[in-house]
Amino acid sequence: MGRLIKTLENRTALVFASISAAVCALTFGACLWVTDICANQVQTQVSDHMLAVAGRLSQNTDIPDEQIAAAFAQRGTQEAKLGERILSGRGFEVGTGKGHEYAYSQPVLPCLAAAAGVFLCAVLGCACFMHIFADIRKMTLSAQNKQKCLDELSDRDLELLAEQVDRLIAERERSIGQISQEKKALAQYLQDFSHQIKTPAAGLTLNNEICRTHKMDRDELLGYLDKDRVCIERITKLCSQSLKLARLQAGTIEYKIAPCSVYSIAERACAPLYELAAENGTEIEIQIPNEITLQCDELWLCEAVSNLVKNACEHTKDGCVQVFAKQTPLCTELFIKDNGEGIANEDIPLLFRRFYSRSNDTDPSAVGIGMSIAKHITEDLGGKMYIESAVGKGTSIRLEFLH
Repeated sequence: MGRLIKTLENRTALVFASISAAVCALTFGACLWVTDICANQVQTQVSDHMLAVAGRLSQNTDIPDEQIAAAFAQRGTQEAKLGERILSGRGFEVGTGKGHEYAYSQPVLPCLAAAAGVFLCAVLGCACFMHIFADIRKMTLSAQNKQKCLDELSDRDLELLAEQVDRLIAERERSIGQISQEKKALAQYLQDFSHQIKTPAAGLTLNNEICRTHKMDRDELLGYLDKDRVCIERITKLCSQSLKLARLQAGTIEYKIAPCSVYSIAERACAPLYELAAENGTEIEIQIPNEITLQCDELWLCEAVSNLVKNACEHTKDGCVQVFAKQTPLCTELFIKDNGEGIANEDIPLLFRRFYSRSNDTDPSAVGIGMSIAKHITEDLGGKMYIESAVGKGTSIRLEFLH
Protein backbone atom coordinates (compact mmCIF):
# COMPACT_ATOMS: atom_id res chain seq x y z
CA MET A 1 0.00 0.00 0.00
CA GLY A 2 2.88 2.33 0.80
CA ARG A 3 4.41 1.85 -2.64
CA LEU A 4 1.00 2.50 -4.24
CA ILE A 5 0.61 5.75 -2.31
CA LYS A 6 4.10 6.89 -3.27
CA THR A 7 3.37 6.03 -6.89
CA LEU A 8 0.12 8.01 -6.85
CA GLU A 9 2.08 11.02 -5.60
CA ASN A 10 3.33 11.30 -9.19
CA ARG A 11 0.95 13.25 -11.38
CA THR A 12 1.32 10.89 -14.34
CA ALA A 13 0.37 7.83 -12.27
CA LEU A 14 -2.50 9.71 -10.59
CA VAL A 15 -3.92 10.83 -13.92
CA PHE A 16 -3.61 7.28 -15.28
CA ALA A 17 -5.42 5.84 -12.25
CA SER A 18 -8.20 8.46 -12.50
CA ILE A 19 -8.69 7.84 -16.21
CA SER A 20 -8.73 4.06 -15.61
CA ALA A 21 -11.40 4.40 -12.91
CA ALA A 22 -13.48 6.61 -15.20
CA VAL A 23 -13.12 4.10 -18.05
CA CYS A 24 -14.22 1.25 -15.74
CA ALA A 25 -17.31 3.19 -14.70
CA LEU A 26 -18.13 4.16 -18.30
CA THR A 27 -17.65 0.54 -19.45
CA PHE A 28 -20.00 -0.78 -16.78
CA GLY A 29 -22.62 1.89 -17.51
CA ALA A 30 -22.40 1.40 -21.28
CA CYS A 31 -22.83 -2.36 -20.90
CA LEU A 32 -25.90 -1.88 -18.69
CA TRP A 33 -27.39 0.58 -21.17
CA VAL A 34 -26.83 -1.76 -24.13
CA THR A 35 -28.26 -4.78 -22.29
CA ASP A 36 -31.28 -2.75 -21.19
CA ILE A 37 -32.02 -1.88 -24.81
CA CYS A 38 -31.60 -5.55 -25.80
CA ALA A 39 -33.90 -6.64 -22.98
CA ASN A 40 -36.61 -4.22 -24.09
CA GLN A 41 -36.37 -5.59 -27.61
CA VAL A 42 -36.66 -9.17 -26.32
CA GLN A 43 -39.67 -8.27 -24.21
CA THR A 44 -41.37 -6.72 -27.22
CA GLN A 45 -40.68 -9.80 -29.37
CA VAL A 46 -41.97 -12.19 -26.72
CA SER A 47 -45.13 -10.14 -26.23
CA ASP A 48 -45.76 -9.97 -29.99
CA HIS A 49 -45.23 -13.72 -30.27
CA MET A 50 -47.59 -14.52 -27.38
CA LEU A 51 -50.27 -12.17 -28.77
CA ALA A 52 -49.95 -13.77 -32.23
CA VAL A 53 -50.29 -17.27 -30.79
CA ALA A 54 -53.33 -16.27 -28.73
CA GLY A 55 -54.98 -14.71 -31.77
CA ARG A 56 -54.40 -17.75 -33.95
CA LEU A 57 -55.79 -20.06 -31.27
CA SER A 58 -58.90 -17.91 -31.00
CA GLN A 59 -59.49 -17.95 -34.79
CA ASN A 60 -58.77 -21.62 -35.49
CA THR A 61 -60.12 -23.37 -32.39
CA ASP A 62 -63.25 -23.47 -30.33
CA ILE A 63 -61.38 -22.77 -27.13
CA PRO A 64 -62.93 -19.91 -25.26
CA ASP A 65 -60.87 -16.75 -24.96
CA GLU A 66 -60.80 -17.05 -21.16
CA GLN A 67 -59.06 -20.42 -21.39
CA ILE A 68 -56.58 -19.13 -23.96
CA ALA A 69 -55.73 -16.19 -21.71
CA ALA A 70 -55.43 -18.49 -18.71
CA ALA A 71 -53.08 -20.78 -20.67
CA PHE A 72 -50.70 -17.89 -21.29
CA ALA A 73 -51.02 -16.53 -17.80
CA GLN A 74 -50.45 -19.80 -15.90
CA ARG A 75 -47.50 -22.19 -15.83
CA GLY A 76 -47.63 -25.93 -15.11
CA THR A 77 -45.61 -29.03 -15.76
CA GLN A 78 -48.47 -30.93 -17.38
CA GLU A 79 -49.11 -28.19 -19.88
CA ALA A 80 -45.37 -27.97 -20.60
CA LYS A 81 -45.18 -31.71 -21.32
CA LEU A 82 -48.23 -31.50 -23.53
CA GLY A 83 -46.72 -28.59 -25.41
CA GLU A 84 -43.48 -30.51 -25.83
CA ARG A 85 -45.37 -33.41 -27.31
CA ILE A 86 -47.21 -31.14 -29.73
CA LEU A 87 -44.13 -29.11 -30.81
CA SER A 88 -41.54 -31.88 -30.74
CA GLY A 89 -41.84 -32.26 -34.47
CA ARG A 90 -40.87 -28.64 -34.93
CA GLY A 91 -37.66 -28.92 -32.97
CA PHE A 92 -38.93 -27.42 -29.75
CA GLU A 93 -37.64 -29.82 -27.13
CA VAL A 94 -36.39 -29.35 -23.61
CA GLY A 95 -32.62 -28.70 -23.56
CA THR A 96 -32.21 -27.93 -27.27
CA GLY A 97 -32.09 -24.18 -26.81
CA LYS A 98 -34.72 -23.65 -29.51
CA GLY A 99 -36.48 -20.43 -28.82
CA HIS A 100 -33.61 -18.91 -26.77
CA GLU A 101 -33.90 -15.79 -28.90
CA TYR A 102 -37.04 -15.04 -26.90
CA ALA A 103 -35.41 -15.56 -23.53
CA TYR A 104 -35.28 -12.51 -21.29
CA SER A 105 -32.71 -11.86 -18.59
CA GLN A 106 -30.79 -8.85 -17.15
CA PRO A 107 -27.11 -9.77 -17.97
CA VAL A 108 -25.38 -7.85 -15.17
CA LEU A 109 -22.57 -10.40 -14.94
CA PRO A 110 -21.20 -9.68 -18.44
CA CYS A 111 -21.21 -6.00 -17.58
CA LEU A 112 -19.23 -6.68 -14.45
CA ALA A 113 -16.84 -8.90 -16.43
CA ALA A 114 -16.20 -6.11 -18.96
CA ALA A 115 -15.60 -3.58 -16.21
CA ALA A 116 -13.37 -6.06 -14.39
CA GLY A 117 -11.29 -6.52 -17.53
CA VAL A 118 -10.74 -2.78 -17.81
CA PHE A 119 -9.97 -2.63 -14.10
CA LEU A 120 -7.42 -5.43 -14.47
CA CYS A 121 -5.70 -3.53 -17.27
CA ALA A 122 -5.64 -0.47 -15.03
CA VAL A 123 -4.12 -2.49 -12.19
CA LEU A 124 -1.42 -3.84 -14.50
CA GLY A 125 -0.72 -0.33 -15.71
CA CYS A 126 -0.41 0.93 -12.13
CA ALA A 127 1.94 -1.96 -11.38
CA CYS A 128 4.14 -0.88 -14.30
CA PHE A 129 4.10 2.67 -13.00
CA MET A 130 5.04 1.45 -9.54
CA HIS A 131 7.96 -0.50 -10.96
CA ILE A 132 9.21 2.40 -13.06
CA PHE A 133 8.84 4.99 -10.32
CA ALA A 134 10.49 2.66 -7.82
CA ASP A 135 13.60 2.55 -10.04
CA ILE A 136 13.48 6.31 -10.48
CA ARG A 137 13.19 6.68 -6.71
CA LYS A 138 16.34 4.60 -6.31
CA MET A 139 18.22 6.96 -8.61
CA THR A 140 16.83 9.96 -6.74
CA LEU A 141 17.96 8.57 -3.38
CA SER A 142 21.41 7.75 -4.75
CA ALA A 143 21.68 11.30 -6.10
CA GLN A 144 20.61 12.74 -2.74
CA ASN A 145 23.18 10.60 -0.95
CA LYS A 146 25.84 11.54 -3.54
CA GLN A 147 26.39 7.87 -4.35
CA LYS A 148 26.37 5.85 -7.52
CA CYS A 149 23.24 3.85 -8.30
CA LEU A 150 24.54 0.32 -7.83
CA ASP A 151 21.18 -1.49 -8.16
CA GLU A 152 20.44 -3.22 -11.44
CA LEU A 153 17.59 -1.58 -13.34
CA SER A 154 15.29 -3.58 -15.58
CA ASP A 155 14.73 -0.93 -18.26
CA ARG A 156 17.52 0.05 -20.65
CA ASP A 157 16.46 3.69 -20.79
CA LEU A 158 16.50 3.89 -17.00
CA GLU A 159 19.97 2.32 -17.00
CA LEU A 160 21.19 4.99 -19.40
CA LEU A 161 19.57 7.67 -17.25
CA ALA A 162 21.21 6.21 -14.14
CA GLU A 163 24.60 6.25 -15.89
CA GLN A 164 24.14 9.92 -16.75
CA VAL A 165 23.07 10.70 -13.19
CA ASP A 166 26.15 8.87 -11.86
CA ARG A 167 28.31 10.78 -14.30
CA LEU A 168 26.82 14.09 -13.19
CA ILE A 169 27.38 13.16 -9.54
CA ALA A 170 31.01 12.27 -10.25
CA GLU A 171 31.48 15.47 -12.25
CA ARG A 172 29.94 17.47 -9.42
CA GLU A 173 32.28 15.89 -6.89
CA ARG A 174 35.26 16.61 -9.14
CA SER A 175 34.13 20.20 -9.58
CA ILE A 176 33.71 20.65 -5.84
CA GLY A 177 37.16 19.19 -5.24
CA GLN A 178 38.66 21.37 -7.95
CA ILE A 179 37.00 24.49 -6.56
CA SER A 180 38.28 23.62 -3.10
CA GLN A 181 41.80 23.18 -4.43
CA GLU A 182 41.55 26.43 -6.37
CA LYS A 183 40.43 28.24 -3.22
CA LYS A 184 43.41 26.87 -1.32
CA ALA A 185 45.73 27.75 -4.19
CA LEU A 186 44.29 31.27 -4.33
CA ALA A 187 44.72 31.70 -0.60
CA GLN A 188 48.32 30.49 -0.86
CA TYR A 189 48.91 32.72 -3.87
CA LEU A 190 47.61 35.79 -2.03
CA GLN A 191 49.74 34.89 0.97
CA ASP A 192 52.86 34.57 -1.19
CA PHE A 193 52.05 37.78 -3.06
CA SER A 194 51.49 39.65 0.19
CA HIS A 195 54.81 38.36 1.52
CA GLN A 196 56.64 39.42 -1.64
CA ILE A 197 55.16 42.89 -1.79
CA LYS A 198 55.86 43.63 1.87
CA THR A 199 59.61 44.13 1.30
CA PRO A 200 59.45 46.85 -1.39
CA ALA A 201 56.47 48.45 0.33
CA ALA A 202 58.39 48.59 3.61
CA GLY A 203 61.38 50.08 1.73
CA LEU A 204 59.18 52.80 0.24
CA THR A 205 57.66 53.58 3.63
CA LEU A 206 61.03 53.77 5.32
CA ASN A 207 62.60 55.94 2.62
CA ASN A 208 59.61 58.25 2.63
CA GLU A 209 59.81 58.65 6.40
CA ILE A 210 63.55 59.40 6.23
CA CYS A 211 63.10 61.97 3.49
CA ARG A 212 60.24 63.60 5.39
CA THR A 213 61.92 63.81 8.81
CA HIS A 214 65.59 64.43 7.96
CA LYS A 215 67.27 67.31 6.27
CA MET A 216 69.56 66.23 3.46
CA ASP A 217 71.27 67.64 0.43
CA ARG A 218 70.20 67.02 -3.17
CA ASP A 219 72.60 64.14 -3.85
CA GLU A 220 71.50 62.26 -0.74
CA LEU A 221 67.86 62.85 -1.64
CA LEU A 222 68.46 61.53 -5.16
CA GLY A 223 70.00 58.44 -3.62
CA TYR A 224 66.82 57.73 -1.66
CA LEU A 225 64.74 58.43 -4.77
CA ASP A 226 66.80 55.87 -6.66
CA LYS A 227 66.04 53.34 -3.92
CA ASP A 228 62.35 54.22 -4.21
CA ARG A 229 62.53 53.71 -7.96
CA VAL A 230 63.92 50.21 -7.46
CA CYS A 231 61.09 49.39 -5.03
CA ILE A 232 58.48 50.78 -7.41
CA GLU A 233 59.90 48.80 -10.32
CA ARG A 234 59.79 45.65 -8.22
CA ILE A 235 56.16 46.26 -7.21
CA THR A 236 55.18 47.04 -10.81
CA LYS A 237 56.91 43.96 -12.13
CA LEU A 238 55.50 41.82 -9.34
CA CYS A 239 51.95 42.94 -10.13
CA SER A 240 52.39 42.52 -13.88
CA GLN A 241 53.99 39.09 -13.70
CA SER A 242 51.57 37.87 -11.03
CA LEU A 243 48.59 38.89 -13.15
CA LYS A 244 50.08 37.16 -16.17
CA LEU A 245 50.74 33.94 -14.21
CA ALA A 246 47.23 34.04 -12.74
CA ARG A 247 45.72 34.26 -16.24
CA LEU A 248 47.85 31.33 -17.37
CA GLN A 249 46.89 29.19 -14.38
CA ALA A 250 43.21 30.06 -14.82
CA GLY A 251 43.32 29.03 -18.49
CA THR A 252 41.87 32.32 -19.73
CA ILE A 253 44.56 32.94 -22.36
CA GLU A 254 43.30 32.58 -25.94
CA TYR A 255 46.27 31.45 -28.00
CA LYS A 256 46.42 32.29 -31.70
CA ILE A 257 48.08 29.27 -33.27
CA ALA A 258 49.77 29.80 -36.63
CA PRO A 259 52.96 28.72 -38.43
CA CYS A 260 55.81 30.82 -37.01
CA SER A 261 59.50 31.14 -37.74
CA VAL A 262 61.51 29.88 -34.78
CA TYR A 263 64.36 32.28 -35.68
CA SER A 264 61.94 35.22 -35.60
CA ILE A 265 60.71 34.12 -32.16
CA ALA A 266 64.25 33.85 -30.79
CA GLU A 267 65.34 37.20 -32.29
CA ARG A 268 62.30 38.96 -30.88
CA ALA A 269 62.79 37.37 -27.45
CA CYS A 270 66.49 38.30 -27.24
CA ALA A 271 66.19 41.84 -28.60
CA PRO A 272 65.65 43.59 -25.22
CA LEU A 273 68.27 41.42 -23.46
CA TYR A 274 71.50 42.31 -25.28
CA GLU A 275 72.16 45.21 -22.92
CA LEU A 276 71.62 43.02 -19.83
CA ALA A 277 74.00 40.40 -21.26
CA ALA A 278 76.62 43.06 -22.02
CA GLU A 279 76.51 44.29 -18.41
CA ASN A 280 77.59 40.80 -17.35
CA GLY A 281 80.16 40.48 -20.13
CA THR A 282 78.03 37.82 -21.82
CA GLU A 283 77.17 37.35 -25.48
CA ILE A 284 73.91 36.05 -26.91
CA GLU A 285 74.23 33.83 -29.98
CA ILE A 286 71.24 32.78 -32.10
CA GLN A 287 71.91 29.83 -34.38
CA ILE A 288 68.57 28.84 -35.93
CA PRO A 289 67.99 28.13 -39.66
CA ASN A 290 65.28 30.28 -41.20
CA GLU A 291 63.39 27.27 -42.56
CA ILE A 292 62.50 25.88 -39.12
CA THR A 293 58.89 26.70 -38.32
CA LEU A 294 56.54 25.81 -35.49
CA GLN A 295 52.77 25.84 -35.00
CA CYS A 296 52.39 28.14 -31.97
CA ASP A 297 51.39 31.54 -30.68
CA GLU A 298 54.41 33.68 -31.54
CA LEU A 299 53.73 36.39 -28.95
CA TRP A 300 53.37 34.03 -25.98
CA LEU A 301 56.19 31.67 -26.96
CA CYS A 302 58.38 34.76 -27.34
CA GLU A 303 57.43 35.66 -23.74
CA ALA A 304 58.52 32.21 -22.53
CA VAL A 305 61.83 32.23 -24.44
CA SER A 306 62.55 35.78 -23.25
CA ASN A 307 62.16 34.74 -19.60
CA LEU A 308 64.48 31.76 -20.09
CA VAL A 309 67.15 33.78 -21.91
CA LYS A 310 66.92 36.53 -19.27
CA ASN A 311 67.55 33.99 -16.49
CA ALA A 312 70.50 32.60 -18.41
CA CYS A 313 72.00 36.09 -18.88
CA GLU A 314 71.58 36.94 -15.19
CA HIS A 315 73.48 33.84 -14.08
CA THR A 316 76.25 33.89 -16.68
CA LYS A 317 79.28 36.14 -16.14
CA ASP A 318 81.72 36.67 -19.00
CA GLY A 319 80.25 33.76 -20.90
CA CYS A 320 77.89 32.94 -23.72
CA VAL A 321 74.17 32.21 -24.01
CA GLN A 322 73.32 30.15 -27.07
CA VAL A 323 69.84 29.87 -28.59
CA PHE A 324 69.52 27.18 -31.25
CA ALA A 325 66.92 24.76 -32.60
CA LYS A 326 66.59 21.36 -34.23
CA GLN A 327 63.74 19.93 -36.26
CA THR A 328 63.04 16.25 -36.91
CA PRO A 329 60.05 14.46 -38.45
CA LEU A 330 58.89 13.83 -34.90
CA CYS A 331 59.37 17.15 -33.13
CA THR A 332 60.87 20.63 -33.02
CA GLU A 333 63.35 21.40 -30.24
CA LEU A 334 64.41 24.83 -29.04
CA PHE A 335 67.51 25.09 -26.79
CA ILE A 336 68.70 27.85 -24.44
CA LYS A 337 72.19 26.93 -23.28
CA ASP A 338 74.67 28.88 -21.14
CA ASN A 339 78.06 28.26 -19.51
CA GLY A 340 77.24 30.14 -16.34
CA GLU A 341 77.09 29.19 -12.68
CA GLY A 342 74.74 26.25 -13.16
CA ILE A 343 72.04 24.84 -10.85
CA ALA A 344 72.30 22.13 -8.19
CA ASN A 345 70.13 19.10 -8.85
CA GLU A 346 68.13 19.61 -5.65
CA ASP A 347 67.31 23.19 -6.70
CA ILE A 348 65.95 22.35 -10.16
CA PRO A 349 62.41 21.43 -8.91
CA LEU A 350 62.30 24.75 -7.01
CA LEU A 351 62.72 26.78 -10.19
CA PHE A 352 59.03 26.55 -11.04
CA ARG A 353 57.83 27.52 -7.57
CA ARG A 354 56.14 30.91 -7.42
CA PHE A 355 58.36 33.76 -6.21
CA TYR A 356 61.45 31.54 -6.03
CA SER A 357 64.42 33.42 -7.43
CA ARG A 358 68.16 32.94 -7.32
CA SER A 359 68.67 36.49 -8.61
CA ASN A 360 67.50 38.46 -5.57
CA ASP A 361 71.07 39.13 -4.48
CA THR A 362 72.18 40.50 -7.85
CA ASP A 363 68.85 41.86 -9.18
CA PRO A 364 66.51 43.35 -6.54
CA SER A 365 63.73 43.65 -9.11
CA ALA A 366 63.62 39.89 -9.71
CA VAL A 367 60.29 38.38 -8.57
CA GLY A 368 60.79 34.67 -9.30
CA ILE A 369 57.79 34.13 -11.61
CA GLY A 370 59.49 33.99 -15.02
CA MET A 371 60.22 30.26 -14.96
CA SER A 372 56.65 29.43 -13.92
CA ILE A 373 55.29 31.57 -16.74
CA ALA A 374 57.63 29.95 -19.27
CA LYS A 375 56.63 26.45 -18.17
CA HIS A 376 52.89 27.23 -18.33
CA ILE A 377 53.17 28.75 -21.79
CA THR A 378 55.25 25.85 -23.11
CA GLU A 379 52.79 23.25 -21.82
CA ASP A 380 49.75 25.22 -23.03
CA LEU A 381 51.25 25.21 -26.52
CA GLY A 382 51.65 21.43 -26.38
CA GLY A 383 55.32 21.31 -25.48
CA LYS A 384 57.49 20.11 -22.61
CA MET A 385 60.42 21.69 -20.83
CA TYR A 386 63.55 19.78 -19.82
CA ILE A 387 66.42 21.18 -17.73
CA GLU A 388 69.93 19.81 -17.45
CA SER A 389 72.52 21.61 -15.35
CA ALA A 390 75.78 21.21 -13.48
CA VAL A 391 77.13 23.61 -10.90
CA GLY A 392 79.95 25.68 -12.38
CA LYS A 393 79.44 24.33 -15.91
CA GLY A 394 76.19 25.86 -17.05
CA THR A 395 72.59 25.03 -17.81
CA SER A 396 70.78 23.68 -20.85
CA ILE A 397 67.00 24.12 -21.24
CA ARG A 398 65.23 22.21 -23.98
CA LEU A 399 61.71 22.99 -25.20
CA GLU A 400 60.26 20.06 -27.11
CA PHE A 401 57.16 20.37 -29.32
CA LEU A 402 55.88 17.19 -30.91
CA HIS A 403 54.41 17.55 -34.38
